[in-house]
Amino acid sequence: MMRKLSQLPAPPEKGLLGHVYYLKKENIHRQMMEWQRDYGSLYRLRAGLKKALVIADVDLIREILKARPHDFRRISNIEAVFEEAGMNGVFSSEGENWKFRRRIVESALQPGQLERFHPLMQNITTRFSERLDSLISVPEGIFLTDEFRRYTADITTMLAFGKDMNLTGSIDNPVSSALQSVFPVLHRRCRSPIPLWRLYRSPEDKAFDEGLGRIKNTLAALIDEQRRSITAGDVTTPENFLQAMVFQQMEHQRLTDRDIVANALTLLLAGEDTTANTLAWTMYLLSRHPQAELALIQEIDQHNDSAPLPWPLPSFPWMNAIIKESMRLKPVTPQIYLEPVRDTRIGDIEIHKGTPLFLALHAGTLDEAYFSDAQAFEPSRWIKREGASNALFPFGGGARMCPGRSLALTEIKMALHAIYSRFKVIPLQDPEMVQERYAFTMAPQNFRAAIIRR
Repeated sequence: MMRKLSQLPAPPEKGLLGHVYYLKKENIHRQMMEWQRDYGSLYRLRAGLKKALVIADVDLIREILKARPHDFRRISNIEAVFEEAGMNGVFSSEGENWKFRRRIVESALQPGQLERFHPLMQNITTRFSERLDSLISVPEGIFLTDEFRRYTADITTMLAFGKDMNLTGSIDNPVSSALQSVFPVLHRRCRSPIPLWRLYRSPEDKAFDEGLGRIKNTLAALIDEQRRSITAGDVTTPENFLQAMVFQQMEHQRLTDRDIVANALTLLLAGEDTTANTLAWTMYLLSRHPQAELALIQEIDQHNDSAPLPWPLPSFPWMNAIIKESMRLKPVTPQIYLEPVRDTRIGDIEIHKGTPLFLALHAGTLDEAYFSDAQAFEPSRWIKREGASNALFPFGGGARMCPGRSLALTEIKMALHAIYSRFKVIPLQDPEMVQERYAFTMAPQNFRAAIIRR
């Protein structure tokens, strides 16, 4: 028998806006897991005037992801917020716009492109290793997340724009600081039922406007530079993502400069934040589990090479297992917000077009039905093939699976090799002091560590 959304259980509301008070919190992903234990894998929330369905059932989540983009899309508010900010690229766009932009992005991330790009990744990784070496004498330690953000942003900008920003070597770079203010504000706006920022600009909104303006000005200058090179005949075949878009613009007049900036921004932000946070969480977990860290060092030492990894990357079974286990315990994208494009059914629930759907992608990660001793950090479960990989969604799923997953995994492996071939990471706080902060991606807050030579 089919049920209506209104028949599902719901947690107690707080205030006139229902559950918005909770949805605005930086630990909402944890709150949803608590509600899942109390109300089951399907329950409802209220965000202002809208009723939303929370889905914490792994099988249903997989079905919905596979049905994108034809049957489900991102919540329309997300596209509106990104469009208003001038950055409605492949992440937030829908329909034909998404298909067109996806093709351009995928062309820049094909294995052949990554192979040609690899020597530049090696150079950036060498610079990253030198940066860590310079931080050994810092007595108060460092925030590794910031170092990883600069490293991944350098790789992304080089691949996407053909420009070495050298953010790793210039920590006061305005672009680097601006990037850190963008995602939290976008996340807050996408979750807000009332667009208060249009009526009143908070200090965070003003910092967002200023930072986004700096990034856009930098990108506009890069676009002009690439356009001049193409017009002069210096470039006849696209060598990076930005050139591919400029060629499309000049040949087909389909893309505006605003479109190019939006897509470039999307690639930069997505490539910088998710990979950096995955690396930071991996460091956090390894620093708490010295035996796993030692096994990784021994595996790396078997290759007897402290230089950046060659292409194709060597096989590192233990490193791969560590990465999977880190993504399981600390998924940097624990949730995704969608809506059906037509009336439909999800399980035995009737759902109307446009109903907000909150997919708890992390629903199965700590479930004993999928992982024995699920709370424990046990990379060996992946060596023994005891991990239920179909319960993990680190890159989403279906046609809208993250196109940068191969690049991300390459960056993570090269960074781990660069660190543990020469250094060890010592945490400088008790584990409980490190908090999960969810703002589009989940980052470790207060994670400070010391770098020492092995």
